[in-house]
Amino acid sequence: MFLRMMPGLLLWCLMASGPAFGQGVDTLVVSLAEAERRALESSPLLSEARAELKVAEAEEIQARHARYLPEASIRNVWGPAPRQRADFNEYGVLNSPDTALGISDLRWFTQIDVELFQPLYGFGKIDSRIQAAEHGKEASRAGLEKTEADVLFTVRQLYWGVVLTRELEGVVGDVLGQVEEAEATLQEQYDEGNATQNDLFQFRIFQYEINRRVRELEARRAETRAGLQAAMGVAPDVPVEVETGVLEPVEVELDSLESYLRMARENRSDVRQLRRGIAARQSLLTAAEKDRWPTLFLAGGFYMNRAPSRYDPRNPFWRNPTNYTRGAVLLGLDWDVNFLHHRNEARVQRFEAARLEALVDPLLAQVEQQVREAYYVAHRARADMEEGREALQASENWLRATLQTYDIGIGEIGDVIDAFQANVQMEVEHLQNIAEFNTAMAELSARVGRDLVRRGS
Repeated sequence: MFLRMMPGLLLWCLMASGPAFGQGVDTLVVSLAEAERRALESSPLLSEARAELKVAEAEEIQARHARYLPEASIRNVWGPAPRQRADFNEYGVLNSPDTALGISDLRWFTQIDVELFQPLYGFGKIDSRIQAAEHGKEASRAGLEKTEADVLFTVRQLYWGVVLTRELEGVVGDVLGQVEEAEATLQEQYDEGNATQNDLFQFRIFQYEINRRVRELEARRAETRAGLQAAMGVAPDVPVEVETGVLEPVEVELDSLESYLRMARENRSDVRQLRRGIAARQSLLTAAEKDRWPTLFLAGGFYMNRAPSRYDPRNPFWRNPTNYTRGAVLLGLDWDVNFLHHRNEARVQRFEAARLEALVDPLLAQVEQQVREAYYVAHRARADMEEGREALQASENWLRATLQTYDIGIGEIGDVIDAFQANVQMEVEHLQNIAEFNTAMAELSARVGRDLVRRGS
């Protein structure tokens, strides 16, 4: 875990030197909730998931509207048509002075065709496709929630990392003050002949280790703050500070492992996403099987043609391709009798559903393994935090006794350095244990699909 920066005896040296991170007028101070909100608003990881959800929502609306909104089309055309005037001779025979060959006889006509097609009943086809669209939307929503959980876990890791580095910055003042005091005391004792040159050499090595570890923490501090800035979408030139003043363990009661396993099976977004995907495929399978049945529909149309240059006899026994107005309303059946095609489509949907169902058990096994790992990490972190508090008290008592012994001239500088190392190591260990426990609970929350931390008001 990144919070435990360097293992070994000199973990106590993980502290920052110099003044604490300054808070200027332009410093952005964020609480954990604010950092999470900013991350959810600005994270580029969520853009694709949000776009996918928008597509799924539009597809659901489209499927629902297919039940009530008719298929409608309007076509309007303009074109040339030969002029056809009427001229009755003295015997009542109809003639025309126009021909169909001359370009000069061409005139314009216009035609408008309006057609409507409204499915009324499809023996379950429409309902099944609406259900498939609904399940697809919920699967996309679960995918978005999964990405949001990953983003929240990342920003919580970074947030507690920043809090930890700032707490270590608070430790450094006391530590460096004690180091300077010890150096002055050692130099005084050397001048008086009560300390050897080897003691000075040993102390110089001790100071080098301090400065080296300080430089490591400075780099880690800059890296963690930059990560938090990037996660929240804050510009790199905007200083960021966390609102949490003291690194305290989050309020949470660890439950049993079985309860968390059950919680994960019910709440994990990736599990819900897979199950919704299976439900969508099953609905498409039902729709493909229902395609063998006809669709009852209502159709209507309105057709109008106007060609002013052509004679309209207004005779129902005379077929006239121009100058007409017609309308119709029909009730009928639309039946695709390609049964082999429908059977093949249903087979594809059945195998797709079976393929997704085969992923359920491996996914649940992976989820349970992740929950177990996160649970044991959180359980160990809590034990380390509780025992580390007692060890810190013991190290303080040890250092106090060693300094008193050294001050009266009967102690060794090596004993003081050892006690000092142990005390500062335990201070850092204690802070790291708290930060690791908070991060472990954030990870366990992500693994079970529910926020387990009780937030203060």
